Amino acid sequence: VWVKDSVAAVMPPPSVREGEPGHRSQVLSRSAAKSVAAGVAGAALTNPLDVVRNEMFKTEEAVAPTVRRLWKLEGAGFMFRGMQRNLIAVAAPIGMTIFLTDTIVEYSRRR
Repeated sequence: VWVKDSVAAVMPPPSVREGEPGHRSQVLSRSAAKSVAAGVAGAALTNPLDVVRNEMFKTEEAVAPTVRRLWKLEGAGFMFRGMQRNLIAVAAPIGMTIFLTDTIVEYSRRR
């Protein structure tokens, strides 16, 4: 939510006034951009946790030993392992959820 709100703060407001043709399209475009940014940020920030969790399942180690082992073997690179797949698997559903929520809230507000 913080990322979505931060992106919204730096985006220009719709240039078309509410009720005029094109306003709804601009609002939806802004919502899509905010949602994509939030989804990508969420996926990127949680990726290291996913890597650690998966390693814990494979090795049955606790969190701290798993992180130490990964850091020793791979350095900081372990945090980015599988990021491409995670961006698709996590960012898309998060972004879609945020976009649909924004759209429903906007629709409800106008009724």
